Amino acid sequence: GSAEGYFNLGHLLWTGFPEQERSDRDTLSSDTNHSAAAAAAALDDSDLADIPLCHDSVLRMDRQSAIIAFKKAVQMADPDAMYFLGVYLLSVDDASREQRMKGLDLINNAANIGHCGALYYLAILYLNGDERVDVEPCPTTEFVERLDCAADAGDSDALYLRAHCLYHGEDGYEQDYAAALDNFVQSAEAGNADAAISAGAMLHRGGLGGVIQRDRRRAFELYQEAAELGNVEGWRNLVACYALGEGVPKCERTARYIADTMLKSE
Repeated sequence: GSAEGYFNLGHLLWTGFPEQERSDRDTLSSDTNHSAAAAAAALDDSDLADIPLCHDSVLRMDRQSAIIAFKKAVQMADPDAMYFLGVYLLSVDDASREQRMKGLDLINNAANIGHCGALYYLAILYLNGDERVDVEPCPTTEFVERLDCAADAGDSDALYLRAHCLYHGEDGYEQDYAAALDNFVQSAEAGNADAAISAGAMLHRGGLGGVIQRDRRRAFELYQEAAELGNVEGWRNLVACYALGEGVPKCERTARYIADTMLKSE
């Protein structure tokens, strides 16, 4: 099998397939220990032959078996599996120090081969520090370097955070509205709905010392992108754009339709 295949199998086992509701998960995997001890046992001792097969077109949620699959992907140098397992071991409440250090090593290994999520995770970890893994809060210069690596690798959350830092001139970044807008747009293009809202708001208002030229048509498009990603604020802004004729021809009927269909429960 391939590293990608084992990683995908791990995800299917993690949630069950079809993905099961929590009550179903509790029933289907009541015999599975989800503790850090079980994770460690899977990482250290288990073999892929232990993974259960699918029965009646249902793959039972079994996180210990999922970890076995992720382990195989790690052995094949899959950075997604390294990152997933690393974050898991750092997040489990009853994990030992040794298990947390193993988790940090996995995240570092993923970052070293360019995994953008791992790079972003480490930037935040070193910004805040974590005494459980002997990490002290880093200087702002180091944070900027780490965040830049993650953002330049294309991580949408890193781009979004860097945009905020640039917009407000904080956490080691000088205020730069043009660069902030560029980072918001890049983050939006990578699928971050909040970034699309932020970029749209900047373009809708314009100004900011004459740095940002107002472009309400582009703002409308960004709000639409956010809405299509499921962002409620995006739908609200679309209603306002149609109601006021900003960036799009005024159409109160369309505004009412969106409000009634997409914002009915709000």
